[in-house]
Amino acid sequence: MSDPAYGWHIPNVSPSISLSGGVLQFAEPAHVTEVVAPGLKLVLVLDGQISYRLRDRDPLDVQGPAFHLSLSDDPFTVHHRFGTAAPLQYVTVCMPADTLTNVFGMDMARLSRRIDRCSMSGQRLTVDRRANRLLMALGRQMLLCPMQGAMRNIYLSGKALELTATVMSGIDEPETERTGTPLNSQDVRKLRDAQDILLQRLQAPPTLPELARLSGTNVNKLTLGFRQLFGCSVYDFVREQRLELAYRMLAAGGISVADAALACGYTDSHFTKAFRKRYGVAPSALH
Repeated sequence: MSDPAYGWHIPNVSPSISLSGGVLQFAEPAHVTEVVAPGLKLVLVLDGQISYRLRDRDPLDVQGPAFHLSLSDDPFTVHHRFGTAAPLQYVTVCMPADTLTNVFGMDMARLSRRIDRCSMSGQRLTVDRRANRLLMALGRQMLLCPMQGAMRNIYLSGKALELTATVMSGIDEPETERTGTPLNSQDVRKLRDAQDILLQRLQAPPTLPELARLSGTNVNKLTLGFRQLFGCSVYDFVREQRLELAYRMLAAGGISVADAALACGYTDSHFTKAFRKRYGVAPSALH
């Protein structure tokens, strides 16, 4: 396994929450066995794929953008399998059961029923579902947090609670995103090729017809498949990646707002408006 491009692990970001997150890239397939403590575990997969097996059942694949939620009264073992196809971008939040009941007043019996009712995999007390834009935005905010020390811990703790509450409040609701016709392996490969092309050409992305031609598909399959696989349109993906790149550049320092905007394909005025709408602060606040 290579070093993460960026990441963090905070066993006790607060007395009741442990967090980890980052980007992992594996040079060869890896198998990891984890003993999960009693309580709630939430894994948000922003990109990439992870396979897991628990309670002696068949392995399940979680392909980002997606989340996995589990609840247990006892410790249990999870067997993870990591592939090499794409970096795994993730956020994990863990909370013990007594925190859910004593600190947040959660009715564990009711929560258990809700989770079981939403389980589609046959694995009790687990939910695997596609992640919507709000969950993705919260995960990215956590991964891109520019703060350090105690301020970072406070920020991440708050975002972790918001992420968990958003997932738990929505598990009774039907999925709003339709999966459509299943994508075959060739479709997925072409869509990931299109994603790679966009990442390489963020400053001046190709048009949809050009992108379809470069990735070996047509515009209809590209637009429908891209939304199905990545949970957003091609346009939204480019916009989000541009803003994330700008955020990291400004948080690292040594670059002006105008230069960051130019590097990400924005005019200065449009960039400031888009950045403020996305992150709630002006880009100059990070400069």
